[in-house]
Amino acid sequence: MAAPSLVEAFTTAPPCAHDCHATLTFAERTQGVAAMYRFDDALRGWGYQPSYEIGADRLFRAAKARNDPRYRVVAVRDDACVYRRLVGFAVHELIHALCGDVTLANFGIPFGAPYGVPEDVPPAEEKAWLAPHNAAEARAFVGVGPLARALYGVDWAVYTARDVGTYGFAGGRSLVEVPPGYRPVPHFDRQNEPERYYALARRLEAEATAWFTDTRLAELVARVEAAEALGRARAPRRPPPEQLAARPPRPPQPGDPCPCGSGARFRRCCGA
Repeated sequence: MAAPSLVEAFTTAPPCAHDCHATLTFAERTQGVAAMYRFDDALRGWGYQPSYEIGADRLFRAAKARNDPRYRVVAVRDDACVYRRLVGFAVHELIHALCGDVTLANFGIPFGAPYGVPEDVPPAEEKAWLAPHNAAEARAFVGVGPLARALYGVDWAVYTARDVGTYGFAGGRSLVEVPPGYRPVPHFDRQNEPERYYALARRLEAEATAWFTDTRLAELVARVEAAEALGRARAPRRPPPEQLAARPPRPPQPGDPCPCGSGARFRRCCGA
């Protein structure tokens, strides 16, 4: 079964954990659809293919394992939510693009980061090599709300996957499998060493928050709008945002991908 388009993601969306269809007004849902149209245009303008298949984390792990420098897909739909979580994920990815290199796969972020370093990096330099990737992740985590407001006028809460960014803080005891060409780095993990991880993360995120000045936000908005202008000509035809915003959630069908993001069909997963 082909991955759903953005329009299909809205028209077949099951109820979500945030009950967005009930807790957001019609105007706010319309704003969310319009924001996702613009996000879709921006990615196309930069030459990426947005993916709206449920299970972004699973899809990204598969991409990391392949470590393909030609890979130009960006998966953003983590679960069933097509408003708070989807818009949040979209803005998170935009910040990564703005902090990275859009001419490269994964916005130039090495698939081995943040839990591994290239094999030729000396152990003494692991922390320094990971530092810019951690800093970009912190910006992409804390900047979701500010950029959503500045770019889309969204003043309702949007969410990312977790309550903290995904960082590789060298020095802990956790290891994660990394792609060929990389060496895993022992790091602090939020499950195994939460106090240390959260202390380092909050310090990093405080620095990232200060990065989002009004001047910088205006600059980021201008860059996204330039990409949107390029991508708009490549975008498929779409219904008015109001039309999608009016559609209520649809109960999961047996053959649908499970809303939990496992990749299995609903009948064989949460619907069993």
